[in-house]
Amino acid sequence: MKQIQPGSGASLLLVHGALADATMWAEHRQYLQPDFEVITTTLRHFGEADTGSFGLNSHARDLANLIAELDTKKPLYLAGWSYGADVLLNTLIRHNPHVSGVFLYEPGFPGCLEEPVMSDWQADAEAMFGAVFDHFSQGNLAMAVEALIDGSGQERGYFNRQSAAARKLQLSKAATLKHQLNQQEQPDINRANIAAIPVPVTIGYGSNTRTLFRLASTSTIGLSDLIDVRQINGEGHMFPMESPERFSALIKSLFVDAHSQVPG
Repeated sequence: MKQIQPGSGASLLLVHGALADATMWAEHRQYLQPDFEVITTTLRHFGEADTGSFGLNSHARDLANLIAELDTKKPLYLAGWSYGADVLLNTLIRHNPHVSGVFLYEPGFPGCLEEPVMSDWQADAEAMFGAVFDHFSQGNLAMAVEALIDGSGQERGYFNRQSAAARKLQLSKAATLKHQLNQQEQPDINRANIAAIPVPVTIGYGSNTRTLFRLASTSTIGLSDLIDVRQINGEGHMFPMESPERFSALIKSLFVDAHSQVPG
């Protein structure tokens, strides 16, 4: 499912994270529409349909098919957050779509990590997801959602301090946890494949984020001249949800100037 909001300039496809869908970008679209034709999509299983496979490979295939359907007469940029960033990264590797640039905010898949750093990633992943798995195994999906959002926000009670709309959206995706926590697909995200990506990719991470997201992001430093890793001061993993205007401004800073420099 995709939604296209007409606008001037290049096309921009936004990909949501876990416990979300295309509606998380509603406020972002207002800020981005003057500069982009904004395209949003809800990944399979995160919308009404709960059929077919689930995982980074399946979602990458779906995104590649969506990109192939889009207007190729104008530049196309991609931006994704968290699980959506992992999906986009895997899409670039497996399908090599024709795009002009990509922004990934805090991917979490540890495909580039090696020991001893991998042990640090694993320790933080266990700290973040331990309570999530406990609640899930007991059949308490609402508490599992709350634990996952608290972990993402790095603060007990973070979930409850969000807006009612944010909580409602996250709870409405509780059923996706059965897929998210039991994934079997093995993506092609590794150092060699990322180094071979032929388009500019900016990977951002917040200065206040968790260890696992920081390590997954910074592990790509130096892999390619086309990979730019940036720390975003004062932000954490929930940056896109907390600050739609600032997150949109960051996207504009990455893509609008680049598009204006394209000849013709």
